[in-house]
Amino acid sequence: MAKIRIVRAADGRQWMVRQKLEWTDPATGEDFEHDMQGGQLAAIGIVSIMGLLWVALLAWWFTGSQGVVVPIWVWLILLIVAGFFPGRWVLRRPRTLVAETPGGADGSAPERWVGWVRGTAAAREEMTATIRSLETRATPAYADSPLQPVS
Repeated sequence: MAKIRIVRAADGRQWMVRQKLEWTDPATGEDFEHDMQGGQLAAIGIVSIMGLLWVALLAWWFTGSQGVVVPIWVWLILLIVAGFFPGRWVLRRPRTLVAETPGGADGSAPERWVGWVRGTAAAREEMTATIRSLETRATPAYADSPLQPVS
């Protein structure tokens, strides 16, 4: 799911600023020695154990528990706990930010700036700051910008 904005910069060039959700973490030089993720096998194991526990709970409730009343707030707490980590995982996925221009009518060279940000709110803020920087200073970069020029 990409969000795209067309921006006219202060120098008259037209820039396309977009962000795209990434399903895997981008490889950086800092991650070379510290790649210790559990991988898909660990995720499959955890999800299958959670599924078995849910099946056991529902089977217990539907079969022989006519005398046991489970309050609705218990079900709501279980639902919130089950949805917290997947929701957090989706909201904290990295987003790639790209600002590019084909160049200007005055013969200025095309430019492409790329960077990534972790989280939905942070990506929205960075995209707004990049657009504001383009409109006021004609460059997508500012002091703490994640965007770097790509040749």
